Amino acid sequence: MKSTKKRQIVIAGAGLIGSTMAIALASKGLDVTVVDGTSEEDRIKRNKGRTYALSRTSKNLLVNIGLWDPKRLNVSPIENIMLSTRKNSSDTIRHLLEFNKETREVDPSSYMIEDFYLRKVLGSELNRNKKIQLINSKEVIEDHTNSFETKIMLSDKSLISTEIFIISDGRESGFAKRLNKIFFKKSYNQLAIVGNLSHQNEHKSVAHQLFLSGGPLAILPLQGKRSTFVWSLPIEIGNKISKSKDEKFINYLQDNIGDILTNPSLIGEKKIFPLYLRFLRDTIDNRKVFIGDSAQAIHPLAGQGLNLGLRDVASLVDILLKGKKLGLDLGSNDLLKQYESWRSFDRISLATYTDFINTLFSNNNFYFKTLRELGMNALDRSDLLKSFFVKEAAGEYGNLPRLLKQ
Repeated sequence: MKSTKKRQIVIAGAGLIGSTMAIALASKGLDVTVVDGTSEEDRIKRNKGRTYALSRTSKNLLVNIGLWDPKRLNVSPIENIMLSTRKNSSDTIRHLLEFNKETREVDPSSYMIEDFYLRKVLGSELNRNKKIQLINSKEVIEDHTNSFETKIMLSDKSLISTEIFIISDGRESGFAKRLNKIFFKKSYNQLAIVGNLSHQNEHKSVAHQLFLSGGPLAILPLQGKRSTFVWSLPIEIGNKISKSKDEKFINYLQDNIGDILTNPSLIGEKKIFPLYLRFLRDTIDNRKVFIGDSAQAIHPLAGQGLNLGLRDVASLVDILLKGKKLGLDLGSNDLLKQYESWRSFDRISLATYTDFINTLFSNNNFYFKTLRELGMNALDRSDLLKSFFVKEAAGEYGNLPRLLKQ
């Protein structure tokens, strides 16, 4: 039998959250092993074309671990956010609300970032940093935990022991199933059609959120004359539209977005994702902690999925550094309970918020329509409320971990 190698921390999953977690921990002097069952090339290929909205505090995290480089990351700032509604394609687009950048001195509340560039920067640092051991194309086939350590066996029969096992293996977490973890799950009976567009007009760094009868449609700015779209639709209608040939699909899209984009055309393939709320009731276990999509999946309406995972990262780093400073076992139950307590309110409140907003704006019920009209009108007239929601979108609320601060 192969000898057991000892590492302070092991992370399952080299996706965006798992990779950022490893780099953040290594930047603080901790030794980390990252294990992923796929190759780096496969991860890039599988996520080709995906984009994310990165909040201001998430940007601070990348700054604080030395990865923020706007040119390398090819980021596009969101300067303004326009909220509008439309009953059908024959109806005019009606303005509801506009969020403008607070002042010139303040960074944008969020940025659009493409998976390819972010993954490339993270991958380069994973391979460069001597505190990080990256093991690709190997799966964790067994793990056994006692009072002192977790022992992990990989698919090549190699053994690793660690104080704490951080799990970031995606939405359908195999470890969660193995441990019989309990999830709260709600299907929205919707799917999201996602893709990238080129167009003739300048987007002027404006993000658009259109509330349509079938569900919300977001148009978000990328570098150059390019944008990304996220269109939430009922499953039956969404499947029909998604199977349309590119030209017909663009016609459907153009009918709904009006003149927001001029002469749009698809870049690459559009993708389809089922939409649901999936929430791990308890994110910790014996010497184990779940982060990112393995712990929660929310509606993409607010564009907060990646940011929620990055807040997991920053909070767990804070907790583990405090534990290290006090000479504590990094996998101790006391430390993990501190993390669970810190993150629970943010996770629950954001999941509830996105669930409520989706229900409110994907519903043609007269009372819901009246409520959202009144709410939007009140919000549009209040600079104080607008400022609150901008700061919320930027992630600047609650007890922030140090990595999320400037």
